[in-house]
Amino acid sequence: MKKIMGFVLAGCLAAGLVACGKSPEENGGSVTNGTVQTSAEVPAANQEAELVIQLGHIDPAANDPYQMLAEEFAGKVSELSGGKIEIDILSDAQLGSEASMIEGMKLGTIDCAIISNFSYSSHIPEFCTFDMPYLFMNEEQARAVMDDKDITGDLIDQLYDEYDVKILAYGEGGFRSVIGTVKPINTPDDLAGIKIRVPGNETYLATFSALKANPVSMASSECYTGLQQGTIDGLEQPIGPMYSYKSYEVCGYISLTEHLYNPISLTVSRSLWESLGQEEQGWLQEAAEYARDTQRSQMEEFNKELLQAMSDEKGVAVNEVEDKNAFRESVQPVYDDYIARFGSERLNKIEALTGTLK
Repeated sequence: MKKIMGFVLAGCLAAGLVACGKSPEENGGSVTNGTVQTSAEVPAANQEAELVIQLGHIDPAANDPYQMLAEEFAGKVSELSGGKIEIDILSDAQLGSEASMIEGMKLGTIDCAIISNFSYSSHIPEFCTFDMPYLFMNEEQARAVMDDKDITGDLIDQLYDEYDVKILAYGEGGFRSVIGTVKPINTPDDLAGIKIRVPGNETYLATFSALKANPVSMASSECYTGLQQGTIDGLEQPIGPMYSYKSYEVCGYISLTEHLYNPISLTVSRSLWESLGQEEQGWLQEAAEYARDTQRSQMEEFNKELLQAMSDEKGVAVNEVEDKNAFRESVQPVYDDYIARFGSERLNKIEALTGTLK
């Protein structure tokens, strides 16, 4: 597996390094003992640093998009600050759930976190826009929308004003697909009656209800056992968590339904942000944008290699879903409900932008 994952990031970094103009010798990467080693040099929290900032996320610290984003950010902050600021990454929900980390940032007890976009919609419902099913055809469209302040800016400002959480940049969790124990999914009919675990989020529940599945809300820590015991038949996850949470060990099928895109945000608490000087804020913002761009450049090859690894290690069958039109038609009620609640202005802006990218 070390050899396989060495090729994962070797390929990923080749793309990332071209983008930032550095040679592999200047900015290399690998995987050691099953842990992602990104193109960033990520020192341990330095006792000589003037400021050590804790950065939390919920995912494992190995072969995972959240960890990749965190490490790129940490390395760049150290570089830009000349070691004056160091980022201490706390993975595996050491700082609590995403809801807990949002609350902690509001209270000023948590410095920074990587938060999935859907976690904001329980606070500001219209954040669910970016989690709508089949909103994006590809990563290029999704990235363009998430970086467009005319589309996202008012919600980002509202989050800062009302909940004291500042989004510095959106990284990429990837498209979510179905991994399960029962059968491949090629059409919506294949999902009928299938017990699919989804996050406790209204849009996700509505999407799989519209697809005639049986969506089940369950803590991520319980999913592995749930699959083993048949409490659930499958999950919908990005490819990275399929591997890092080891779902593939107890599932036989991965179907690339790509039903939802998973934006992940690199955030900082208002209390920390406003305690920093202008130069320090500039370092964090520049590092976040660098981490966003570098992590995104790694994702395509990274996902390909993880799919191959899951197939090689456990014989998981991977199938493309060639025709997604039937899925899009099935989830139309989710859009009807959205428009009734929020209107169509934001969706129209997204359609105007993504239409140029098809």
